[in-house]
Amino acid sequence: MENKVDITVALSVYNVKAFIRQALECILNQSYRDIEILCIDDASDDGTWEILNQYSEKDYRIRLIRQERNSGLSVSRNRAIAEARGDYLLMLDGDDLFAPDLIEKVVSKATATDADVVLWDYVVFYNDNEIKNKREVESSLISILPTDKISLLRQPSFMWTKLYKTSWLRDNDICFPKGLTKQDIPVWWKTVTSTERIALFPERLSFYRQQPDSTSNKKGKSVFSLAYVMDIVGKQLKENNLYKVYRDEYLRSRLSLLQGMYDCILPELKTEALAMVKERLGEDEQAYISNPQNELSSRVRDFYGMLNGNRMASIRYKGLLSARFVYRLFKKPM
Repeated sequence: MENKVDITVALSVYNVKAFIRQALECILNQSYRDIEILCIDDASDDGTWEILNQYSEKDYRIRLIRQERNSGLSVSRNRAIAEARGDYLLMLDGDDLFAPDLIEKVVSKATATDADVVLWDYVVFYNDNEIKNKREVESSLISILPTDKISLLRQPSFMWTKLYKTSWLRDNDICFPKGLTKQDIPVWWKTVTSTERIALFPERLSFYRQQPDSTSNKKGKSVFSLAYVMDIVGKQLKENNLYKVYRDEYLRSRLSLLQGMYDCILPELKTEALAMVKERLGEDEQAYISNPQNELSSRVRDFYGMLNGNRMASIRYKGLLSARFVYRLFKKPM
């Protein structure tokens, strides 16, 4: 018979040998002890799996699952939802760090409010010694109401800033789209638009490590996911008769992400990216772009102005790109 625990901490890992010990220690040393640590290894080949086995032999709370082949983060997270034994599920990545009282604080918040999901804040860091000072910066969540759906949708969709009721994830058929990066965006949209029980904990409890080789730093074809995930969001909204309710925020987010996709992708892929953008400029998108009350940034407005033949918008947008290129050129270390 399976042992029931309060919390499942699902740690998704792939070739993080340099960081996995530190990540595991952060979880094992949590002040909240009644946890299952579900480590899902996505066919690592750098020694990560061997380290996981070493730790599992020392602590009975660790349960290991190894994917037969590298399948991506979405598959690992979907498996975590299916395999979790805890009443609550917290998903973490194997190269990040966490405050020692993270679980204690967010579980207390979840149980006190009967929330389906608890959201907290995070720190972005390159070196460990940056964390202490950055944690002390006041969280923007302090000024947000949990009933303000639009503000919630504008929060980062990272799964490692959220604690979910496992039963809610299963009852609502939450599934991460396979083969895409940014796969947590459709999940966060479905969460916010599907439940009224969202609680906020305005502290920086997760520490997001920046490393050049991480998935989030890839600028190749994986960036096309920014288009595909918003296609999924739009379909979800229409299937649940929520498109009209969230149309303006959906269009703002969709148009901004499409511009971001084009802006950051490798030069040799820009033609393909531009075609994808144009394919998605339907009547609603064009009407939103033309509305002087839209909430697009000036940069995004100029991008679409350029596409629509506005000469001044084109000059401003290209000038901004040139200035950014020069800045980055001089910023590079000698």
